[in-house]
Amino acid sequence: MRSWLRRLAYLLQRSRHDAELREEIEAHRALRAARLERDGLTAQAAAAASRRAVGNVLLAREDARDVWLGSWATWWQDVRYGLRTFRRTPAFTSVAVVTLALGIGLNTGIFSVVNAVLFRDLSAPGARELVSVSQSVQGVPELAGQEVFSTAEYLAYRDRTETLSGVAAYANARGEAALGGDTPRKVLGVLVSCNYFTVLRQPPALGRAFAPRDCEPGADLVVVLSHELWRAAFAADPRIVGRTIQLNRQRATVAGVAAAGTYNGSFLGGGYLAPINAGQRLSSGDLRYNDGRSLWLNLLGRRKAATGLEQVRAELDVIAAQIDRQQPGRSTRLTIERARPLLPQQLRGTAAGAAVVLTAAFGFILLIACANVANLLLARGTARSREIGIRASLGASRARVIRQLVTESLLISLAGGLLGSAIAVWSFQALVSLAVPALLPPWFPLAFTVDLRPDLQVLAFAVALTAATGILFGLAPALQVSKPDLHAVMKHDSASAGNGRRGGRLRGTLVGVQVALCMVLTIAAALVLRGLYATYTIDPGFEYRNVAYVSLESVFDGYSQEEAEASRRRLMAALAAVPGVTVASTDQEPLGDDTAPALIRDSGERAAKPRLGEVIIVSQNYFSVLDLPIVRGRAFTAGEAGNTTLGPRPAIVSATTARNLWPGGDPIGRTLLWERPGLPGTDTLQVVGVAADAQVTALGEVDPCFVYVPGEGSAVLVKGRTEVATTISGIRAAISAVDPALLVTVLPLEATIGWSRAISGTVASLFGGLGVLALVLAAVGIYGVVSFAVAGRYREIGVRLALGATANGVLGLVLRQTMRPVVGGAAIGIVAASATSHILSGVLFGVSPADPVGLGGAALLVLGVALASGVMAARPATRADPTATLRYE
Repeated sequence: MRSWLRRLAYLLQRSRHDAELREEIEAHRALRAARLERDGLTAQAAAAASRRAVGNVLLAREDARDVWLGSWATWWQDVRYGLRTFRRTPAFTSVAVVTLALGIGLNTGIFSVVNAVLFRDLSAPGARELVSVSQSVQGVPELAGQEVFSTAEYLAYRDRTETLSGVAAYANARGEAALGGDTPRKVLGVLVSCNYFTVLRQPPALGRAFAPRDCEPGADLVVVLSHELWRAAFAADPRIVGRTIQLNRQRATVAGVAAAGTYNGSFLGGGYLAPINAGQRLSSGDLRYNDGRSLWLNLLGRRKAATGLEQVRAELDVIAAQIDRQQPGRSTRLTIERARPLLPQQLRGTAAGAAVVLTAAFGFILLIACANVANLLLARGTARSREIGIRASLGASRARVIRQLVTESLLISLAGGLLGSAIAVWSFQALVSLAVPALLPPWFPLAFTVDLRPDLQVLAFAVALTAATGILFGLAPALQVSKPDLHAVMKHDSASAGNGRRGGRLRGTLVGVQVALCMVLTIAAALVLRGLYATYTIDPGFEYRNVAYVSLESVFDGYSQEEAEASRRRLMAALAAVPGVTVASTDQEPLGDDTAPALIRDSGERAAKPRLGEVIIVSQNYFSVLDLPIVRGRAFTAGEAGNTTLGPRPAIVSATTARNLWPGGDPIGRTLLWERPGLPGTDTLQVVGVAADAQVTALGEVDPCFVYVPGEGSAVLVKGRTEVATTISGIRAAISAVDPALLVTVLPLEATIGWSRAISGTVASLFGGLGVLALVLAAVGIYGVVSFAVAGRYREIGVRLALGATANGVLGLVLRQTMRPVVGGAAIGIVAASATSHILSGVLFGVSPADPVGLGGAALLVLGVALASGVMAARPATRADPTATLRYE
């Protein structure tokens, strides 16, 4: 504390302290001169000897300041000197700051997205006390791969825990619910335990939370509206509490309205919250609450005060062992960690993989920017070689010079970081709000909201990235220019002083790094663009342009089984009665996001390992509606869809499936065994036909094992003779005639391909923008390096031209020498891009990751831009007048 107070006193009265220091040093010199005079020296000789004894007065004063202030004083001196030099070179400062602002801003922005999706604490008071609980069950095949819990398991953890003040459960409601009213709409809901709001400490903004009586068997149905739904559907009516609304034809009392920002178990905005025992009331097929084998609930707990995660883990492991003992052979491993935004299980791996890819891609931009600024600093350091040489000649150590240069680099990085982070915070929320809707299916009822407001984690990342960037691009140039050739400096040859072999190698290495990274991003952009082009030109193998898609999923929730079947028959009859249409149904719409993998094996190979394939249920007209030809055998007949006999069910296989299962043989009459994971028993299928290959589950992919079986599904396909818009109008009129309250999704089937195009287009826009930015930065870097190299060889070029060399010959010589690192970096980039391009296979849609057009086109583009930048930088020197050049030299 005394040290800091002394430093503060010095700063507040610096001029007085400096005057006292000068007086003290002069007093020491005068005393020594007086003693020397007494020893017999003349006054002039004594004064000279005393000055030699005291030494460099300025250095002594600096040493005294170091004692008073520590290293802080010299750091502050370096900062002030750096700011003055930047003010004298505004062009260099602007280019460097803007370049780093692009790199740091883009990376801060993408981290804010990744942080919001994967790392941010839940939006709840005391979020650090919240823990998520998941499990992995071994020894019970039907439970393998599940991370959630059954109702009984939830109750066991809730009632037996002592380290958690409360354990809440939640799960998505099954299907979309029809919200009745003046303007009926589909909404998604969340089923929660009655202590959900208590555990989160987020009471509703209006009304009350769920009470224990609301979760008792036979209790009246109550709901809490989300803040978004309350504003959108009920105009933020403050009298909504206590009113009765209709959800799936069920009367529900509004108990309250959740506060804005209340966590609802996902990133889906808008909907309702209902007790976990209300699932069957809202959806007749939702039997999860009373099914002891059904794992469906996510668990969220709050730690008691002074209770650590290890204590929670130890206690819950004991409870898990107690549950395991009730099921011999079962073994449970729990995962307890701080609660984060929880994605659905099937999206966690995808989100993490996408985060890695995006972080790497944006990191490449930052590395290119760093290499660019490092080359600028090398050129600037060469121009300052005389200054640095004089510093070294006057006694400055190399470490002192390096510290000065690194401080200047950190100042540039700080300015770029502040500018880039401010732009990122302002822009990325808008960019994500534009990009996310394209990534959701067109029939999705709600928006996917992500809160990108910066928090401490984003701030810490931005500060760390800024500091690391300043050191990354500043240290290598500082090490290079801090050891100048003093002989060249004294001859005023600054170009020779900083343009030695080591400096050239460093500049070449930096250029090679830029080109390699640029090549990877440009090839990725080219492949994705090729994939986008394929989505517009690829033939999926079936007709989709004049076909409408009608989704009946969850439409009849709330009906009794008899009412649902009768309503479905009336609706299908009404659709079939629309003039000029053909109607078919299936349980999976073509190119939809709902797939059901199955295990298929030839009945003659019972001992063989089954193949993983797809089995979809289709009606009689499915193949005619989609113009999917039967190349062998026959299609299904009208009576086969409802066949419930014990004999084999008829099946149609794809041509690829027939070749894979019976190469060279006749598939007609063969029998297959169909096993559905999680369901007991095996179905026997008899092949009656072979259909042409089609890309039914994913665009650009033909499944190696694909089987059609007869039946009815919730996805209805309607093909008309006129434009699809006219067909959809007739469909809506027919549905309204059956029941105006039915909320049925009707879309052109082309929307499913449009979704694939939107995904590919969004990814192509992202990588295309990164590729263009990388090209621009690399071109600027190559232009600067070649310009600097040519500037140092002006005399040589003048001599060559004076002795008869042609301009093109000199240009070729310069380019051969300066473009070597470009070619080397391009080769490394092509190899790296070829090795990593398979990461983008999910959005290439039929384009190979080794596509020669994409790889070759991108490589030629990068090399062409690099060569053009080199020519533009080198040509002015070859056109200069040799006489003027030699006279100047």
